[in-house]
Amino acid sequence: MILHGAAAWAYPLSARQSRLLNSIQRKFLLNITGAFSTTPTAALQVIEGILPLHIKAEQEAVYVRTARLRKTSNYNNINFNPNNYEDGTTSTKFHPAIF
Repeated sequence: MILHGAAAWAYPLSARQSRLLNSIQRKFLLNITGAFSTTPTAALQVIEGILPLHIKAEQEAVYVRTARLRKTSNYNNINFNPNNYEDGTTSTKFHPAIF
C-alpha cells in the first residue's frame, strides 16, 4: 500500500526517501520476526527474504514508466527501452452481453 503511485514519486528516489522507506519497513520487520531492536535492518530483510522497499519502489517506477507510459527508463545502469517489449493485449471493444 505504501508503494501506491511509486511511478510518480520514486523516479529517481532521493536518499531521504530511501531512508524513510527503510525506517517504515523496519518497524514491520521487527514485529514479524520478533527480533531485538538492535538487529540491523539489512539482516531483518535477509532473514525474511523481503526486498528493501526503496529497491521495490524503484523497480515499480521503472516498470510503470517502461510498460505503461512507454518511456525509456534507467535502473542500475541498465537502459529499458519500451520498443524492446511487446504491447499488452487489447481488451474487447464491445460489451460481452451484446455478443
